[in-house]
Amino acid sequence: MFRLKPILTLRIIALVVTILSFRQTVNAQEISMEQTLTYINGKISPIGNIDVIRGVIIAKFTEGVDIYREDQVLCKSLDLNSMGYDATQKVFYINCNGTSKCVDRQLFLKKIQRDYARLSFPATLDPKSVAGMKKAFTHMIKLVLDPKYESSEPFE
Repeated sequence: MFRLKPILTLRIIALVVTILSFRQTVNAQEISMEQTLTYINGKISPIGNIDVIRGVIIAKFTEGVDIYREDQVLCKSLDLNSMGYDATQKVFYINCNGTSKCVDRQLFLKKIQRDYARLSFPATLDPKSVAGMKKAFTHMIKLVLDPKYESSEPFE
């Protein structure tokens, strides 16, 4: 019986180490750009859809099948500390850095192009979703600006 105790102890230690290693591997899965865009698009659909191409956020807004608005902005031009949600207007927004107008907005139905000082998304969000959108946009922009950036922290 004396010999079984050290063997049993070693087996228990090995089992605990294996379980903890597996748990860290499962939890440490990095969130990709595709997963981030899927999360954001889920919050602004069916009206809006965003994509990021070579550091440029392209946001398209539709009525039915027609695109009525398209916004384009460089990721590095946005002030991540200025993100917010206007519950009365039901708009999630991110301001440009400083006082510049960094968002190029095309209004297709009116055939107008204007520059704006913020990127905005019509959406109905609860406080948990607002916090999730802030985390998702921060993650998305960091993925663009820093090729070595990684995070596995969930948005909600």
